[in-house]
Amino acid sequence: MPISARGCCKSVSAVKQVRVRFLEQGFTLIEILVACAIMAITLGVAMVKLEPSDSQRLNSAGESLLGRLEAARDEAVVGGRNVAFSSDGQGYQFWAADAERNAWVALPDNDTVASGRLAPGVSLSAIRVNGSPRPLGERLVFSSSGLAESFSLTLSSGNASLDIEADALGRLEIRRPL
Repeated sequence: MPISARGCCKSVSAVKQVRVRFLEQGFTLIEILVACAIMAITLGVAMVKLEPSDSQRLNSAGESLLGRLEAARDEAVVGGRNVAFSSDGQGYQFWAADAERNAWVALPDNDTVASGRLAPGVSLSAIRVNGSPRPLGERLVFSSSGLAESFSLTLSSGNASLDIEADALGRLEIRRPL
């Protein structure tokens, strides 16, 4: 009993011949070049999206520094001693007042209050205390009473910038220019 209608299907040998011819032909040079161009464009777009922008680097550095400044303020209040912050523009250091020697000594690094460097391409470009500009390297003091002079630190990366501001009560926040 016939399974299929006559003439509706090609013979198995004819199908095999078409497959063999297709496999023997391979891809043309144009097809390979088009596939490579599509892959290169896709990878290029992915690389641009994976690399952080100046503003992303700046925001990350600002958030990190804000957290360390808040920890330094807390260290001053909890430890009952003045703690200071200083920066050369690329890195920063925390200091503790040593009453016996009447000097500032570098705080040993711990999880929250640690010296460090700003992210590549990010710099501390300006320090203002009570609205007056101050030179880089000058110490900003967090009093053991929790009160401090108001100050502003300006971080810059490329054309982007942000300010970390502190009021007289020691409250810190990030302000971005409009």
